[in-house]
Amino acid sequence: MDDADAAELARLGHRSELKRSFSPLSMLGLAFAILNSWTALSASLSLALPSGGSTSVLWGLITAGLCNLCLATSLAEFLSAYPTAGGQYHWVAVISWRSWVPLLMDHWLDQCQRMDCLSGFRGSVRQSTHSWAISLFNPNYVSQRWHQFLIYIGYNLVAFLINAFMTGVLPLITRSSFIWSILGFFVICVTVLSTASPNYSSAEFVFTDFRNETGWPDGIAWLLGLLQAGLGLTGFDAVAHMIEEIPNAAVEGPKIMIACLAIGIFTGFIFLMVLLFVAGQIDGPEGVISSSAGPLLQIF
Repeated sequence: MDDADAAELARLGHRSELKRSFSPLSMLGLAFAILNSWTALSASLSLALPSGGSTSVLWGLITAGLCNLCLATSLAEFLSAYPTAGGQYHWVAVISWRSWVPLLMDHWLDQCQRMDCLSGFRGSVRQSTHSWAISLFNPNYVSQRWHQFLIYIGYNLVAFLINAFMTGVLPLITRSSFIWSILGFFVICVTVLSTASPNYSSAEFVFTDFRNETGWPDGIAWLLGLLQAGLGLTGFDAVAHMIEEIPNAAVEGPKIMIACLAIGIFTGFIFLMVLLFVAGQIDGPEGVISSSAGPLLQIF
């Protein structure tokens, strides 16, 4: 299979440089770890609940999911034709008019966007650890900015060490993270449903409740709520940038790209629906929206 992949790269004018040590499951784990939709969606409930309520949380996810599936299908088609780690950067060079290539292939902008996204992601993880987890166990804790910065640096340092010196175990890490995430999804769903029984929210609230606390018109408020779904369904193109590390890349890569998004939409919808059924009080000083611990920990 490696010979076929090497021949495919040679056809595109490239030489095979990387070991194809990722299995399809490991690559699916990598793609899903970046999306990790059900955790990202639940951690960003504060974006959608005031901007459309339950209708934005659930049906906004379906809306954003269908749109992202269209994008993933398009990118998967490119990936099947050009299975190189350059991804969109390479595809633009191949299909663009020659005179426009230097302008359209602005890779520096892409790198700036990538660093911005990664900084924002690790910043949100830092906030989860610092503002939510610590305050949950120590309500008297006083937050300091330098505390948050050290936690942020710590996450970046761990990521650097793994990617610089432990690349051989990355397939194991990504495969394990996928299994751990799916297992966590089932365990948390069962746990919160059983412990909340029989005090569930009504189906009317879960599927039809609309609220607007943004100050914008209702339609714009609902669109603002789509930010939550966007956060949980972004990053499926990561498969393209690792495509030269899996065998039978032109076939497996596109399937993984669409599969990770489909799994994200399914698990995200179920998990958000479960959270809404057990949410309890939404408004007020003790409600989910205004909780200092964040909506997710307040529901838990």
